[in-house]
Amino acid sequence: MMFTTKTEYGLKAMAALARNGKKNDPISLTEISKKEHISQAYLEQLFVKLKANDLVKSIKGVSGGYVLARLAKQINVFEIVEALEGPLAVFYCMAGESNKVACSTKGCLTKKVWDELQKGIIKTLRKFKLADLI
Repeated sequence: MMFTTKTEYGLKAMAALARNGKKNDPISLTEISKKEHISQAYLEQLFVKLKANDLVKSIKGVSGGYVLARLAKQINVFEIVEALEGPLAVFYCMAGESNKVACSTKGCLTKKVWDELQKGIIKTLRKFKLADLI
């Protein structure tokens, strides 16, 4: 399992908002794009997901942009990753009810391993707050 650039760039962009959040001023995607060297078009795609998951709010107007929807210490990294990547699954049989057909849980010798691995990853990602990144 690998995280994609969605996670890498999304975390960088969220950290930029968190650093800026101390002033509580909105920051534009253009500014984040320049500071973090991320395509603005790609950021727009990411921010649609972040906004839909109530992690950021958009502020309209000339000096508008984005702000965090909550304090950086209240947003954990898992929330960001899941908003951008979708539900976390380390193996196809861990992807939820829709994939159980492909996995025979009776007599599955490895499910215990994947379950522990997935729980460990989620626990670690939840442990870290956005505030810890800045």
